[in-house]
Amino acid sequence: MNLKFAFWTPGSAPSAGDPIFGCASHGLLAPGFWIGPDEPGLAFASARFKGQVLTGRYGEVLERLPHIPFAPRGAIVLFTCGVGVETFLERWRRLLPEVPVVGGAAARSVGQDRGELVPATEEVAVLLLSEGEWKVETMNPYETRGPAWELRQNGPRSIEQLRKPGESRWESASTAFRALQTEFGYGSNDCESLTFSDLNGRNLHCSLAGECLHVGADLPAQGGLFLRTITPAQVAQQLNNFCEEPNAVVFACAGLRGLVNAPPGIGKDTLVGFMFGELVTLANRPQFGNLMVARLAPK
Repeated sequence: MNLKFAFWTPGSAPSAGDPIFGCASHGLLAPGFWIGPDEPGLAFASARFKGQVLTGRYGEVLERLPHIPFAPRGAIVLFTCGVGVETFLERWRRLLPEVPVVGGAAARSVGQDRGELVPATEEVAVLLLSEGEWKVETMNPYETRGPAWELRQNGPRSIEQLRKPGESRWESASTAFRALQTEFGYGSNDCESLTFSDLNGRNLHCSLAGECLHVGADLPAQGGLFLRTITPAQVAQQLNNFCEEPNAVVFACAGLRGLVNAPPGIGKDTLVGFMFGELVTLANRPQFGNLMVARLAPK
């Protein structure tokens, strides 16, 4: 099947017609297009993608993967929300360990609990590419600030306490985060310019939740967290450099979109969407992260 790939802002999904695969994004960027998250907009990748689409609940899709009648050359994986993604990816890696993969969780508008995908599905849609040679590249645009912090968790996506490198005293995670916002000159509502990453460089978007920090992807099973920061000028420059690749589909984080006011440069026939969590490849493994950028392009 030959499919068009599309990004659109919530509520602007493409109508029925040619076979389409894609998702809602928090704004989008294409040659001649710079559409904000609250504007109606739809854009297609120039190239068509040949392959097979699987949709359904996580377990249903995973059960069908071994029965695909070809060896996948690459994959785009889209989620209606960012919950349960890590468990899905653990099984995915066992089934397709060498397949380059990008994607992420579709954007949602106010009042929606799930993002829009085409084809419509409950949890996940997978496009397995049957032709071509593909490369996947990942970028973390944030600057690391010193050695790793220690953390105490209160669940897979909640940090209860943090301890600075070299100190003995633990602080509530929210107190530590507020102090860092002040130290680096960020506003109290700015949870995008300051973040933590795991030891492999996978960012976690933090939001205040009482005395804890809620994060947008599962915390690492072991190890500490690196503090990372960025400025709007750095975001713009890094996106400009990364998106200049031609003929690419780029999955960037919605949090990064909120830090820039003007469109970055973009390569010929490249399409960029801003996700609610993106699939990145680190340590040769697809992982669910935040505040990062990944792209799929022909080799």
